[in-house]
Amino acid sequence: MLALCTQYLLLPIPLVLTILPPIVLFLINRKYVWFSLLLTAIAEVIINWTEFCYYESRGLLIIFTAVQIAVMAIIILVLGLVIPKKKQ
Repeated sequence: MLALCTQYLLLPIPLVLTILPPIVLFLINRKYVWFSLLLTAIAEVIINWTEFCYYESRGLLIIFTAVQIAVMAIIILVLGLVIPKKKQ
């Protein structure tokens, strides 16, 4: 299962949706970075709507989306630890 999730995350669209939104929102404004999780979940549902409607693939796509959101949360936490806050 971990191999399938890794293969899914390495596809071009999920890879871009997993890495870019947290980094871009983190650089724009730190307090809105957690909205990237919601935006990515909505984008994944829109992109994979036909697969979510098909009952046999729905569970697998829910697992893939959950793993993708977990990876994004880890990226956000690592960014918060690595890049210090700017003093104003």
